[in-house]
Amino acid sequence: LERETKERQEQLSKNKALNDAFNAGMQALQAKQFDEAIASFTKASEMDAKQHVVWAHLADAYIGQASAKTGAEQEASMNKGLEMYVKALEVKPDEAAYHNNYALALARAKKFPEAQAELQKAAQIDPGNAGRYYYNLGALMVNSGQLEPAGEAFKKAIEVDPKYADAHYQFGMYLVAKATTTPEGKIVPPPGTREAFLKYLELRPDGPFADSAKAMLTTLESQIQTEYLSPEAQKKAKRKK
Repeated sequence: LERETKERQEQLSKNKALNDAFNAGMQALQAKQFDEAIASFTKASEMDAKQHVVWAHLADAYIGQASAKTGAEQEASMNKGLEMYVKALEVKPDEAAYHNNYALALARAKKFPEAQAELQKAAQIDPGNAGRYYYNLGALMVNSGQLEPAGEAFKKAIEVDPKYADAHYQFGMYLVAKATTTPEGKIVPPPGTREAFLKYLELRPDGPFADSAKAMLTTLESQIQTEYLSPEAQKKAKRKK
């Protein structure tokens, strides 16, 4: 009985120390004191390596630290952050949020194929939020200059979540990039372009992309000037009218 009591007290003491270290790490992370956060989360991970949330926040701390560094130091911190995400996923492989955050970190490290794979895993694990994950995938593809995969991702986001307004807008922008212009100066967008912007405005009439969507619709309805006319030539053209 004395031995069991002692073991229980040791476990409680360990849990308290673990909680103290974790809470200290969270406070430091929220204050963007990344070095202190790393130290506290590392201490917590040494007490209990099965706490996936500790590894995940340790990853966040390293990624945050990387943002404040350059060159080799930045790369080293980024690699440590990616390593910590892997550890979190080893303990909790079915956590969609970890796959999503890991993907965003991979994208920052310019590891786009790996990021794409992680976002697809997140979408499979959490289909209810699949639209958001596919949208993130589209944004990553845009940032890497991969237009076609980006368009497919935004389209997929709309398919799984038809009310995802931002996905409609970004899909419209993808289609605009594929528009052609006739010799007469008429813009010919691919089918569905106007509908994408109109759908965005229907879902979020006061959204952050509302003005841009309205401007795009106006542009799509107008003619563009395909040749330069001097002020004198413009006056003559007006007189002829």
